[in-house]
This record gives sequence, C-alpha cells and structure tokens, in this order.
Amino acid sequence: MPEIVLASEFAVSRTPQLVNTRLLNFMTERQPEEAEGKMPLIGCPGTLSLKSVGLGPHRGSWNFNGVIYTVSGSELWSVAKNGAGTLVGIGISGTNRVSMSDNGVQLCIVNGVAGWIYTVAGGLVSITSAAFYPANTVSFTDGYFIFDRVGTNQWFLSDLYDGLTYNGLDFASAEGQPGFVTATVQNLQLEFIFCSSHIEIWYDAGTANFPFQRYSGGIINYGCISPYSIIKQDGAIFFLGADHVFYRLQANAALRVSTHPIETLLAKADNITNVFCMTFTWEGHKLVFMTVPSLNKTLCYDISTGKWHERNSVDADYIDLGAWRFSTAVAAYDGVYLGDSLSGEMGIVDSDIFTEIGNPMIGLIWSMNQHADRRRIFCSRLELQVQAGVGLTTGQGSDPQIMMRRSIDGGMTWSKTQLWRSMGMEGEYLKRLRWMAQGQGRQMMWEFVVTDPVRRTIIAAYADIKAGMG
Repeated sequence: MPEIVLASEFAVSRTPQLVNTRLLNFMTERQPEEAEGKMPLIGCPGTLSLKSVGLGPHRGSWNFNGVIYTVSGSELWSVAKNGAGTLVGIGISGTNRVSMSDNGVQLCIVNGVAGWIYTVAGGLVSITSAAFYPANTVSFTDGYFIFDRVGTNQWFLSDLYDGLTYNGLDFASAEGQPGFVTATVQNLQLEFIFCSSHIEIWYDAGTANFPFQRYSGGIINYGCISPYSIIKQDGAIFFLGADHVFYRLQANAALRVSTHPIETLLAKADNITNVFCMTFTWEGHKLVFMTVPSLNKTLCYDISTGKWHERNSVDADYIDLGAWRFSTAVAAYDGVYLGDSLSGEMGIVDSDIFTEIGNPMIGLIWSMNQHADRRRIFCSRLELQVQAGVGLTTGQGSDPQIMMRRSIDGGMTWSKTQLWRSMGMEGEYLKRLRWMAQGQGRQMMWEFVVTDPVRRTIIAAYADIKAGMG
C-alpha cells in the first residue's frame, strides 16, 4: 500500500540536521488538529528596504521612549517610522557590538571599553567618572544602570537615575564560584549576574551601603562567555552557555533548547565569545536568532513550535553571504526594524515582501525518508501540496517555480536538478506539483528550492512508497 509522508514530519524532525535535514529561510507553523497539514512549512518573512542610516554596520538598536535609536558605525542616530534617520551623536568608538539600556530620561551605551549617555536635551556625552569601568553590557533595575566590569568578578552601578555619576564603593563581587562576570541582565525584577562559570541572582533589598543582595542559594551552575548572546523573550532569558549549549533560563532553571545537531555544529566554532542574539515576535512566532560569526551561520529558535531553522542571505547576484545579514532588531511604530551588518541600510519585516532589502531570498528544504527496518524503498510518485496560484502579475515570479533534486544515499551525492514545477500562475489555485519515477534507495532524500519572490507555503508532502524485501 502507498505510504503517505507529511512534509512537517520528514522535513523538520531534527531541524536543522545540516547533514540530512535542513530548513533554510523556511519555518514551521502549528495548525489545529483538524487541519490537513499539522505543521506546514512557511517561508520566512522578507524585509522591506527603508532608508540608509549612516554608513553602518548597525551595532545596536534600542526603543527609547517610543523612538528607535541605533548605533551605525561610530554614530548614534534616531530613526523615524519611515526609516529616515537623524544624526544625534558621534564618537562611539570600536567596531564591535554595543549594549544599550535606558532609565526613561537617559540612554546608556557601552562597548566593552567606554560608555556614553544620550539625552534629548543634552545630546551624546562620554561617561568620564573615575568609578566607571569598561563594561560589555548595561541593564536597568529600580533606577540604577548596572554593568559588568570587564576582566573581573565585579559588577557595579550608577547613582539613582544618573548614568553620569558613580561611587567607587557601589560595586559587588560574584563570589559564588570562581570566574569573571561577563554580563548583567534584569528580568522579573531580579538582577542576573552572568559569569564564565555560573549565574548569580541578586535582588534590590534597599540596604543603605549597597542596595542589592544575593539570594540565598541563588547560584545557577551554567556559565556564559558570550555576553551578546543573552537575550530576553517570552518572559525568560535565552543564552549560549560556555558548554556550547543554548539555554532558556526560566526563573532559576536553565532548560536546554538546542538539539544535538546544533550542538555538534556549535562545537566546531573556534570562538563563541562574539556570538550574538536578536529577537522579535512575528505573527505569533516568538523568534530568537543566534549568529555565530566564526561559522558564518545564523540559527533561529521558534519558541511557539519548539523548532529550529536556519537563516541566511544572498546578494543581488545570488552569491551566498553565509549568515543572515541583519545585526540588530527593534520593535517600534507597530513594526520590527532590522539594521544591516554590511551597510547602513534599515528595513522593516513585512509578511508580503519576499526579498531582503531588495535582494533575493532563497528558500531551501532538505527532507529524508527511510524504512524503519532499513529495507530498500521504491518511490513511484512524490507530490507537494502547496498554496498554489501565488504568481505575480508580471516579471520574475509570474510563473513561480520549485526546483527539486534527489539523493538515494542520504545526501552524499545528488541528481541533477529535475524539471521545475510551477506553484501556479495568478489564480491557478488547484495547481498540483508532482514528480514521477523517483527511483529507489535506502536513504531517499529530496531537496526543494524556491528563489522567486512569491509566497511560499508547503502544506504537506505525499509519496507513493513500497518497501523491498531487503
């Protein structure tokens, strides 16, 4: 009897395997139990190009009292809803990422070496206090800016609501275990002090000499050496551990959310200290993006489905750029604004755009099927059920295509790309995508690629498969 294989089952079962299963610029979406496809694959949203803000790259962005502020190159810009930028400060040194936070009046920026305060009335000024030290991160709790002190086990804070004034006695040491402090993060009205070997939880006790105290037993035995990998989303803190495992820190419990294939990939990174994360919510999908510069890859964890996929970018000539090109994300003006790592360009996430700031988006799916007893399988027909009739009125995408090739040895070798199949010109809503006589093998794999700038939704996949005797 024919065996039916759903796309959601064979395409995302161990995503991203990066050896025999892969989702690139595709993501999963849970459906009601009665839906035809229980977890279809949908193309990731594109990015509408807005305007260039400075020369770039974008090193950090923040929503400060409802206005976007971004560090582009060495400059601080405010950004309007239409993407138009206004230069408000210069002289932010370095080329690395920055950390930003605000207290309602002041915007604080640090880069691991120096710090700056911006106010609408006073502009951008350097922090010159002798009691201010190099810090990778800044957070805000109960009126205080709070910083890690680079290369030490100490963290320190500003005066109340004054990011320019510091007292040399307003510091504490993370002494629960040996190790340097790498970052500070505020969540749930608690201050989480991330160290290279552990995490400490502190709270504002309001004491006279130093307001914060460590919770008794508030030690979490997971370290972090990647300060820019720490991100807040869905009421929790996500971070890359020093052990190359990606975690969700829910209250004081560190829950592993990475998979063995992802951890195998991360183990190949020769440097994880510069790994950085971004996050935003898109149509109910709470997405956490992790870019690993030494691997030139970006992986995305979708909290709503618990699945991973990969993001990448290409240039106008379809040349692979490796990692996803965006380096900052900030929600404002009822949208999500992305800053480019290769230029000063800013864009806005748009579900009806199928390009990235004018460049193509390549969607790719690898899928695998093999018999439970490792018997040879014979496939006479493969069919994709897609959202058809998505063709554009004119130009590229007026007759959008899906390209397919197959492997019979688990992805070690591949056939040439077979005849393309149309997803349907405008109005062809009943278009069927079928490939006949798919051959035989013990590890059958298929690769599907979409490059046309159209909506991409794969509802299910069906295969007529028979198992051989051995």
